[in-house]
Amino acid sequence: MSLIVPLASMILTGFSVSWSSLPAQSDCLGSAEITVTIEGDDLLEVAVDDCRKVSWEITATVDGEGFIRQSGTMMDSSFPVSEVIEFSSLEPGGHTLSVTLADLETGTVRQKEMQFTVDQCSGDLWSSSALLLDPSGPVRASGYLGLSWSVYIPEDEELTEAAYAFFNDDTSPVREGWLQRDESVEGSTALFAGSIPLNGLNKGVYRVSVAALDSNGMVASSSSSSIRLLEAWDLWGVDPDVTETLIRPIATVHELRELEQAGGLGDRNSVMADFWGLRDPIPATRENEYLQEYLLRLDKISREFATTGISGINTDRGIVYAKLGEPDIVEEYPFEIGAYPYIRWEYFTPALTVSFVDYSGYGFYELAENWETVDRAFNAGEEWAR
Repeated sequence: MSLIVPLASMILTGFSVSWSSLPAQSDCLGSAEITVTIEGDDLLEVAVDDCRKVSWEITATVDGEGFIRQSGTMMDSSFPVSEVIEFSSLEPGGHTLSVTLADLETGTVRQKEMQFTVDQCSGDLWSSSALLLDPSGPVRASGYLGLSWSVYIPEDEELTEAAYAFFNDDTSPVREGWLQRDESVEGSTALFAGSIPLNGLNKGVYRVSVAALDSNGMVASSSSSSIRLLEAWDLWGVDPDVTETLIRPIATVHELRELEQAGGLGDRNSVMADFWGLRDPIPATRENEYLQEYLLRLDKISREFATTGISGINTDRGIVYAKLGEPDIVEEYPFEIGAYPYIRWEYFTPALTVSFVDYSGYGFYELAENWETVDRAFNAGEEWAR
C-alpha cells in the first residue's frame, strides 16, 4: 500500500454539518437529523489494488451526551460524501452539537460545534414532518432554495397559513416570506412549499425556520433546518472585471478579449456560455462537470491560499491550482535549516513538479519554476486546449 498524497501535516478543511429537527409534542420529545458532508480535501486517499481508498470515522454528541459513532470506507470515491446521524428524545430548545471527523488513514482529527433548535408545538395534538430543503447539501449563494413541509392538523382545528424565516449566523432574519399551500391535498394534512432567493447572500451557515398558524394566529407547529451557502462565484460576466480575474488562469488571450469587448450583460453571458461549453467534457449530461470542478477549485483557493491583501486567485498557488487542480503529492517543508520555507506539488498526469517558496516568511509563497512550464502542463492536460 502506498500513499497517494503523503503530507507532513494534514489539516481537515472542508467537512460541513447541517441539521433538521422535528418539534417536541405534548406526548413525545423532539428529534434531530444531522448530515455530515465530507469533501475530498478532508481525507487522504491511499492506493489499494489499483483503486483509491478513503476511510473515516464520525462521532457526534448533543449537549455532551448521546454519543454516536459511525465509520465508513469508499473505493474510488466521488465527493462529497454524506453521512446521516439521528438523535431522538431531545427536549425543546437550543442544543449544542459536537461532531468529530477522523481520517482513519492518517489519524488526523477535526471537530466542529454548532447550535441547533428543537421547536415546541403550542397545540397538544399538532405535529409536522421534518423540513425538507432542495438542494439539501451545501449550495451556492445564487438561485433559489426550495422548501417542502407537511403539517398534520388535529380534528376540530383549522390551519390558516405558514411562513418561513431565513437566519444568518447572527440569528438575524435575512429572508422572510409566506409558504404556498397545495390545495390539491385534502384532509388532515397540509402540504406547504416555497422558495428562498439566495442571490446577494454571503457564504456561511444559515438556519431555516417554518411555522404554521392556527385560526387564532398562534404558532401551532414549526420545524427548523440548516444549510451551508457556498460562495456564488461570478463566472458569467455579471461584473466583467471579477469574471476576468476568476477565469484568467484557464482562459486564452482571445477569450479574455471577447469578454472585454462584449457589449452588455447578455453578450457577456453568451461569451461565457461558449467559454464553459467548450470545456464541458460530457455535453450530453445536464451539468458541466468542468464548471462544477472549477467552482470547487475556487472554493479551496479562496479558503487556503489567500494572504493579507491578496485574494487566493491572485496568488501563485491559486493560479496553479486553478489550472491543474489538486496535486497528487503535496510536501511541506516549513522549517528547513538554511532554506526558506517551501511547498512542493507533484502531478502525475501530466508529469509536473512545482515548488512554492516563502521568501518573506509571512506565508506568501511564490512559484520557483517559470510559468511556461506550468502552461505547457496545463495545455497538455486539457482536451479542449489541444
